[in-house]
Amino acid sequence: MGRIVVGVDGSPNSAAALRWAAAESKLRYHRVTALFAWGYVPPGHAGDGRTFDADYGAADAAAALTTAVRGAVGEATAATIERRVVADLAPKSLLAAGQGADLVVVGARGIGGFRGLLLGSVSQQCLHYTSGPLAIVRAAPSPHGGAEANGPASPDGGRIVVGVDGSDAARRALRWALEEARLRRARLDVVHAWQAPYVVPSPFMGVALDPGLVEKHARAVLDAIVDGEEMRHRPVPVERILVQEGAARAVLDTAQGADLAVLGTRGLGGFRGLLLGSVSHHVAHHVRCPLVVVP
Repeated sequence: MGRIVVGVDGSPNSAAALRWAAAESKLRYHRVTALFAWGYVPPGHAGDGRTFDADYGAADAAAALTTAVRGAVGEATAATIERRVVADLAPKSLLAAGQGADLVVVGARGIGGFRGLLLGSVSQQCLHYTSGPLAIVRAAPSPHGGAEANGPASPDGGRIVVGVDGSDAARRALRWALEEARLRRARLDVVHAWQAPYVVPSPFMGVALDPGLVEKHARAVLDAIVDGEEMRHRPVPVERILVQEGAARAVLDTAQGADLAVLGTRGLGGFRGLLLGSVSHHVAHHVRCPLVVVP
């Protein structure tokens, strides 16, 4: 049986992440571990009703975790979720617990996140240093105020978007997305973006290459990465989408209304040595549906 680790801190985003993970575990028959990282200042910013408390300990953290899990998924599902408290920083704890896990799931922004930021410090650090697939889930605004889960679609249908660029990271992301689409019986939109480059013979002028040739090459890249995957045992409806715009914008536009977006951590445009590329970073900050990043 596989394993999913979820960071829980009592925030609406972490509750949404836990609900998403619980639904995902039913598709994959994985067990779920809810992890709560604690210190002598309960999760959040000191001064925001959370101050140093020398008496705060593991029992308090365990009680807070139990309350958060039950509040997020209800008594019945909570009984199936393993709970673990760790006296350490949240990103470090999650990354350590996620070693060897099939998936780590975090909320986009926790209790400690600054108002207005779409991605919190915990999710950002996990995104930059994860060694395995990482899901980032944000709570959707509720029409009644507060927030509600931006959770996965029904297992029978939906739409998944994966961005590809011909790199090894993109191929790994495509494999993960294909399996997820098979499990959900969802349609998979495979997006490849292209832009006409310029040849610059002098500092004062640039000459565009023939866009028709560039588009033809981009189509060949898209077809090669999709056709290169074995699909006989994974019958998934695949839509190949070629877009003439920036890669991040192409993924974000295609992902509007989707149930899930999937990306590799670093594609062809990433600088050597960086663990996270600019496209993945930009999409993680702005996408509204759950995002899975595959290293």
